[in-house]
Amino acid sequence: MTDYLTEQEQIEILKSWIKQYSLVILAGVLIAIVTISGWRYWQQRQYKILSHASSVYDEMLSLRAQNDSSAALVQANKLFDHYTQTTYAQMAAFMLARTALINKNFTEAEKQLRWVLQTSSVASFRQIARIRLARLQIALQKPEAALQELNKVEDENFAGMIDEVRGDAYLAMKNTNNARESYKKALDELPNAEVIRPVLRMKYDNLAVNPSV
Repeated sequence: MTDYLTEQEQIEILKSWIKQYSLVILAGVLIAIVTISGWRYWQQRQYKILSHASSVYDEMLSLRAQNDSSAALVQANKLFDHYTQTTYAQMAAFMLARTALINKNFTEAEKQLRWVLQTSSVASFRQIARIRLARLQIALQKPEAALQELNKVEDENFAGMIDEVRGDAYLAMKNTNNARESYKKALDELPNAEVIRPVLRMKYDNLAVNPSV
């Protein structure tokens, strides 16, 4: 159709189109600019947060290596208070939980693991926390509570470990049939279980040899 329009008519049509849609175009351009600027600001802010958290975490590790537990705890609390959502804070919580277990401070260990459950956005971290909480419950002779912890599976990659701990819970309840079944599932789910998990194989074999245990 434009082939039959004069140059002036085409110019007039273009002017009319620009007048009609100029605000829409301008709004689109502004939205694009704001979006790009906001994304860059968010990336820079995240980088700064992670850099600071990494420095605090490294300081905590250094202080722990020097056996300065009090100062290391100060750094851990910085992570908890100011960098809650970072993986550094959650790794610090796992570390404190392990130390608490070694010192048989089970209340503190549970507190740190539940903190990970409540704050972490990483499914694998939450799953690790659940598995460790279940092991803690078994150590406290609460196998039923351990099974409840394992009921929620957030990362299927940990299926083998979950079934192994589930087997430990059933064994603590003297339910050898379910324990053996769980250990068998764990052996099937874990790659190279025969080599990397000899204790799991031993658990399964012991129940096979002594089914009345």
